[in-house]
Order: sequence, then structure tokens, then C-alpha cells
Amino acid sequence: MANETGQARAYTIGTAGHVDHGKSALVLALTGEDPDRLPEEKERGMTIDLGFVHADFGDGVAATFVDVPGHERFIKTTVAGEAGIDLVLFVVAADEGVMPQTREHLAILRHLGVKSGVVAITKVDLVDDEWLALVREELATFFAGSFLEEAPVVAVSSVTGAGVEDVRSALKEALLRVPPRPPGGPFRMAIDRVFSMRGFGTVVAGTVASGEVRPRDELEIQPLGRRVRVRGVQSRHKAVDVATVGMRAALNVVGVEQDEVPRGYELAAPGLLEPTRRLDSKLNLDVGPLRHRSRVRFNKGTAEALGRLMLLDADVAEAGESHYAQVILEEPIVAIRYEPFVIRDPSTLRLLGGGKILDPFPTPHRRQPWVAEELAKLEAAEGVPAALLRALFTRARGAKRSYRAAELTGALTAVTDKEVIRLLRELAAEGVITRFDLDYVPSKDAAALKEAAVDAVRGALSRDPLREAVTRDEVRAKLRYDLSAGGCAALLEELAAEGRLEAHGGGYRLPGSAPALTSAHREALAALDDFVRGGPPMRGREELERYLDQYAEGATILKFALARGMLVMLPERVVATPAFVDEKKTELLEYLREHGTVRAAEYKDIYDLSRKQATALLDYFYEQGITVREGGTHRLSPRYVNEAPG
Repeated sequence: MANETGQARAYTIGTAGHVDHGKSALVLALTGEDPDRLPEEKERGMTIDLGFVHADFGDGVAATFVDVPGHERFIKTTVAGEAGIDLVLFVVAADEGVMPQTREHLAILRHLGVKSGVVAITKVDLVDDEWLALVREELATFFAGSFLEEAPVVAVSSVTGAGVEDVRSALKEALLRVPPRPPGGPFRMAIDRVFSMRGFGTVVAGTVASGEVRPRDELEIQPLGRRVRVRGVQSRHKAVDVATVGMRAALNVVGVEQDEVPRGYELAAPGLLEPTRRLDSKLNLDVGPLRHRSRVRFNKGTAEALGRLMLLDADVAEAGESHYAQVILEEPIVAIRYEPFVIRDPSTLRLLGGGKILDPFPTPHRRQPWVAEELAKLEAAEGVPAALLRALFTRARGAKRSYRAAELTGALTAVTDKEVIRLLRELAAEGVITRFDLDYVPSKDAAALKEAAVDAVRGALSRDPLREAVTRDEVRAKLRYDLSAGGCAALLEELAAEGRLEAHGGGYRLPGSAPALTSAHREALAALDDFVRGGPPMRGREELERYLDQYAEGATILKFALARGMLVMLPERVVATPAFVDEKKTELLEYLREHGTVRAAEYKDIYDLSRKQATALLDYFYEQGITVREGGTHRLSPRYVNEAPG
């Protein structure tokens, strides 16, 4: 069974079970590779970190074994290893039977949503048939009601080799029944290993959760927020042209150092994931009681963070109960909707429970009936993209925000981009949503957004009656709505088309509005004009401000003069007349066309300027694209070199 690339389909098998029950020994017997790679692991005879080995089962079926620690101190590592596996090889030693971490590992697997597995009773060479029969009975009771209730149970000895082939056959048959992971979608991979190779640099490894990756791809590491370029891709210790969903992959990346990327960070298509410190969830509790605002250790995928659990429907959660809860984390992570997680006691590290993320970017909210109602809609919409999108866009209360199709495809709904676009068009046709550029907002919010934009323009102009217009960024800041810059621009353009606003000078104003000069304004403006005409053509802004302090509208009129182009604001807080700036531009063009370059010190002496004035003029001409810099030297930009003088 091969995938679209012609390679054997890639599966991931995770081990589970109590410490020293023979997980690593069984993996070694099945594959010939020792998953314990660290010297201290070999010395102590127990797995401390995740171990990865590969196995080919034949007939196009290949798998990577993720061997996890059994000791309770390494449950964090265990959760990282079990996240995203296709199948579990659950190990119970015949001489000990069910032990504390046996129970804890089964609970973790249940919370993480693992559906398939094979049970191996190891160390059968240490017990007789009668004892083995008792262990089988114990396991039948232990697994009753769990996803392993109908799983094959195989007796095996890694020492004698008895049953090893039976385990291999059972794993292959179980893998063939595992539904394939959906192909396509944006690339995403949780990082579970980071190391550095001499001559290559940083290498990050994990299991591809969605999409594919190739050499030269540009990706983003979150929550670091760093863009990186993929130099090379390896899978199963070999260079490959592409790594697809389900494959173990090691990526040599350029643009980040090893110590900047801890386990728990994720590598994804640029813009797909955003960091968050707040999550709404459905929590299922194994151990109780757990009180509102309890501090917990939160584990999702390969990430771990401390946080507080804010119960949204009770003061105390008891063992066996389910509750809606908001988790407020002390460090940022990245997450998508419906991802599973577990929580542990921050001190004892004991497993407390687990659940699913319902909203990775919720607003802060308290315990109120509408919160539980909205979360119940999101919970019911799992696996039904149309219901989920409708729930997001028809919220009675909650987040005031827009959504983009790409965002809905990746971090929010984990469905294909084509399906999201189709569903958004259906909702738009029904009038449920309105589109502004690439932003989709609930139609019930669109009218309010337009009113808020008009009010923002009206308010800014009323506070400063000499203003020509209000910029898009100013309007966007006043909306109190998560709308992108492009979405805000489209909103303002639509208002202009409706005649409710008017585009003017790179901003927007009310139709027909114009600055209204009062008698006080005219007095200050006339005084400023006389002052400028009667003195040098270049002055510091502070000098003009001090002069205008004697007039009631002095500060306002200086802004007005600069906005109208009656004066020119240069760098270094130097103000000059437009005629003087044009004169100096002509002189500089003539000089550079004859001499090629000029330094600031030369320019100062040639035209009898102060250091500050020379620097201000040269910086201004550079900002205007008239010159280019090479170290401390200025020369004409290419467009002015060939332009006819004058």
C-alpha cells in the first residue's frame, strides 16, 4: 500500500506501559534497532527520552516506532510521544500485570483520542501458563469499555523470541485497518527533537501532521515567530524530495539556532499558526476534586506550559465529571480547534484529566450561561465544518473578530481550503456573513462596523477642525474589532462608494467637509507666514513652536501648515520653506551630475550650512528617493542619473 509519492504509506506506532515492562526490548526485537539512544538510558536500563526506530512490515506498510518512557517522572515526554500516533503497542509485563503507569498511560491515550492498538503481554518466559491465563483475565477486565477492548492480545518474550512474529503480524493487520490521514492542506509539524549537525546547522524533527514539505520551502516556527528556509529533508535516515503527512521527517533549517527551538514548538506554513495563551476547552476529569482557578500543567502535542484552569460551569470539578473550562497559560503555545490535551498536577505530576480545545483564541469571559451555550455549539460541530463555521459566525456574544479563509483552513477548523471557500460562499449567499477584502465578518456586525468607521472619522475631525482627513490606520484602531488592514481598507472603500465617506489625500473625511479656519486660526497663520518670510528659510521646529505659543491656535496651525505643504518637515526636526527645499534639490542634482558623489561634510561647506541643516537636507533627499547612500557618501539614484537636468 503506497501513497501518492510512490512511497510505502507512513504510519506511527507509539509504545505505552509501565516502567520496565519491556517496551524498548520489544521494539528492539521487532526492528533490530535499539530505541534507547542516550548513554544514561542504556546505563539505567530505562527510556528517558523519546526513541525512534523504523520498521518495514512488507506489502507497502512501514512504520516508525515512538518508544516512550514508562516512569511517572517522564509523563510529559510520554504525552509528546503519543500525540498524533496511528496505533499504540500497549505493553504489560506478565510477571507484574497492571501497574500505576499502565493505568495512567491508558488514560493519556484515551484523552489524546487514540483509536487503535495491539496489546503485548511481555516477559512470558518468566511465568507459567496458569499465571499467564490470570494476566489475560486481568487485562480483559482492565481494557473493558476502552478502545483496546477488542484489540488483539499477543504473548511475547523479547528474550527467547517467542511471539515476536505474532506481534509483528498483529501490528501489520491493525495498521491496514487504520484510516488514512487526509492528504493536502497547509504544512504543519510539531517538533519533538532538535539537534545540530556540523556543517549543516539546526535540524528539527517530528511527524508531519498535515501537508508536505520540500527543500527550499519557507516555513515559520511558532510561537517563536521566526521564518526559516528548509535546506534539506530526510526521512528514515535518507534524503527525500518531499515528506508528506504521517511521515517522520528531519528538516535542516536555515535561520534559527538549536537553542532557540525547544521541544513543543511547531513548524508550519507561514501565517498558519498564531501563538495563544488562552484556550476554551471541554475538560474530562480523572482525579478530583479540582477547584476553579487551580494551577495545572498543560500538555498538548509536544508542548507543555503551566497555567490556571478557570471552570466555566462549576466551582469544583469532581473525578469522572466533564466541564467547560478556560485555560490561561503562562507561556504561549500554538493550537488548533479540537486538538486533544491532558492536564497534570504541577507539583506531583499526577495525571488529572484531559480534553479537547474548542476555541484557541477566546476572549476573556466569566461564568455565564451564554458562555456554556456557545461552547456547546462548538463542541457539537466537531467533524461538521458547515456547522462549525455557522457557529463561529452566528455567536450571540463573544469575540469581536473577522476570519480569513486561510486561517479557517488551518488553525481554526483543520479542513481543506477548497471546502472552506465553498462553505463561506454558501454563508455569504445566505446573508450570514459579509466580506471585506479577505476578511469575513458576521453580517450582524457589518452594519455596526460601518457606523463605527464613520463615527471614527467624524470624531477625529471634530477634535481637530483643521485636519484634512483621517488615515485608515487611525480608523482601524478605533473600531475595537479584529479586522485586518486590508479588510479595513475595503470597508472604507465601500463606505466611500455609498457616499458616506470621501477619500481625500490618502485618508478619508465626511463628504464635502473641509478644514474651517476661525479668526484665531487666521491670525496665527498670518503671524507664522510673516515670521517665516522674515527669517532664514530653515529653522528648528522648536523655534516655530515657541514663537506660536503666544497665539491661541498656534500648535494647531503649525500642523495645518505642514499638512497643507506650506512648510516642509525635514529629518532632525528641521522645518523649511518649499521654495528653499526645491532650490536645494536643484543645486544637489546639478552638483552630483557633475561630481558624482558628495559627503555631508563637503555639502555643509559648499552651501554654508550647519551640520544639522546639511544632515537634514541630505536625509530628506534620500527619503524622497533622489539619492542613494554608500557608507557616508551620497550619489544620485538611477532614475535621476538619466533624467534631463531642470
